[in-house]
Amino acid sequence: MKYRKDIDGLRAVAVLPVLIFHAKLGFFHGGFLGVDVFFVISGFLITSILIEEISQKTFSFANFYERRVRRLLPALIFMTAATSVLAYQLMITVDLKGYGNSLVAMSLFSSNIFFWLDSGYFDRVADLKPMLHTWSLAVEEQYYFFFPLVLLIVLRWVPKLLTLTVLTILVISLGLASWAAVNAPDANFYLLPTRAWELMFGSLASILIFNNVQILERLSTANAFKNGALIVLFVCLIWFDESIPHPSMLTLIPVLATLVLIVIPAPDSLAHKLLTLRPMVFTGLISYSLYLWHQPLLVFNRYMSAKSDASVRIAILLAAFALAFVSWRYIEKPFRHRNVTTRKQVYSFCAVSFAAIIGFGLYAGQDGLPSRYTKEQQALLSYLQYNAPAGQPKDNAHCFLGEDETHKALSASCFDSGSVLLWGDSHANALAKGLRYKLGENLNETTSSACLPLINTHFPHRKHCQTTNDFVIEHIQQANYDTIVLHGNWISHPDKIDALSETLAALQTVNARIIVVGGVPHYLPDLPSFLLTKRLLLDADSAPVKVEPTLFAEIEAIDTKLMAASKQFDNVTFVSALASFCASQEQCQVILPSATEERQWVPAAWDYGHVTLEGALLLSDQIPANTNQN
Repeated sequence: MKYRKDIDGLRAVAVLPVLIFHAKLGFFHGGFLGVDVFFVISGFLITSILIEEISQKTFSFANFYERRVRRLLPALIFMTAATSVLAYQLMITVDLKGYGNSLVAMSLFSSNIFFWLDSGYFDRVADLKPMLHTWSLAVEEQYYFFFPLVLLIVLRWVPKLLTLTVLTILVISLGLASWAAVNAPDANFYLLPTRAWELMFGSLASILIFNNVQILERLSTANAFKNGALIVLFVCLIWFDESIPHPSMLTLIPVLATLVLIVIPAPDSLAHKLLTLRPMVFTGLISYSLYLWHQPLLVFNRYMSAKSDASVRIAILLAAFALAFVSWRYIEKPFRHRNVTTRKQVYSFCAVSFAAIIGFGLYAGQDGLPSRYTKEQQALLSYLQYNAPAGQPKDNAHCFLGEDETHKALSASCFDSGSVLLWGDSHANALAKGLRYKLGENLNETTSSACLPLINTHFPHRKHCQTTNDFVIEHIQQANYDTIVLHGNWISHPDKIDALSETLAALQTVNARIIVVGGVPHYLPDLPSFLLTKRLLLDADSAPVKVEPTLFAEIEAIDTKLMAASKQFDNVTFVSALASFCASQEQCQVILPSATEERQWVPAAWDYGHVTLEGALLLSDQIPANTNQN
């Protein structure tokens, strides 16, 4: 296969937006589409190699898989070894346990399945998973297992059906992805059956070039086609965001643009000249190692600092470039050449390395190695498995809906026994602990995982949110509540905040006081870990702890929007949760006096932001939800 510089340039177009997106630097809001571009490129390159070798009768599975091992595994092992050392030093028990399990899944080429079952790609916790990015490698590795066999059978026995076979797989996979985008979004994102169509488009490009289909190239508009395709791809990388179902029929746009960029050489086009610039080609050459290194570096930065500014994250990406060059120059290149390393040496190295990785993964994956910590530190970290202390008023009804539950699962007692209704997501459910102390049976609750209290709003990774919220608003309009409290993790969907005005307008039909509670402080990776990092234990002499001045800037920005929406209506009051915990921007109460006699101080939140009982009580004191209050 003839080397094409523009393909390496296209790799650069794929990897750079991914890095910028993961570093949260803005601009490339659809940076995750870079992986889709990689899939098309991989499908093209693998199919081109296979077709050429099979047609020349030089193909062997042994040689094919040897090349894949040389290309992918040594650099992956190098990165994993370094990451594991940092994980052992920095990750707390619950996260190290998850990391260990992810190592085992990665070693078995199934990390996409592991992360699908574990959490969504766009979930906040994804920012703390060093090996999350290996899901795409697993998809490609699974593709390597089945597609060469399919291609070999077709080309050996029914070569005329090659295009039809690829198109059939493509159509079935695309149809499945279109269905799953609505009905199973997390599985849709991670799994091969819903990603195969992107690889098949790459295969189709290879078939077209192999068969010398040059219709577009012969057109006088070939340059315009290629230039237009690059512009379309660039626009998609900017315009797409997490709210768009992905992959879906809309993903056809960047995938087809990538297809055009591959199929049409157009060496005189501006697009070709840009793609073959030396910096672009070089970035493409190191793109694999660059992709490997950027995620763990960003994750561990989040572990070491509650918040880093853009300059720090840019510096981290530059460090990723440096490590990528070292990996490419001294790991990738030597292992790819048979005159440097023999097949036996490569296989032996990989076998021993993966045995060690699996061994460490199984060891760490049992309990996260709590022996690394003192008893005091373990007591602090125990809050990550937080259960409300004994003596707290219990919610015996089913008032909090899980990810896959509909409003039909709500107990009737959740919304028909009192005059105050709490409506929101899991953060509202955490607040209910404090409000229930304050109001007792006068508190009603309808809360649902990751569902902000907003009507006419689609949440792509929680398919039941819209119907549940529609049910709640209809119920409110028929009920006779004195007070309605809206609370949620507003920062999780900043693009949805505009829907609050519509929601509050719909509530004007009822004679009730409306209270909008802003978002609580957020910590990365979580508050117990934050305290541990700061060497603060629960025997501190005073509760206030200084934090970085800009730590909660994003929440303040969201609060401003919430307040503006609230001021539109006379019966709506906005309560700042941030102000409840922070006397000033530099002085926030992150540990609080215990409501029980078990220990003197407790964290205000038990994870990144869900409040403990003490945190809920502190916030509840600022909410005039008691019907006896003004």
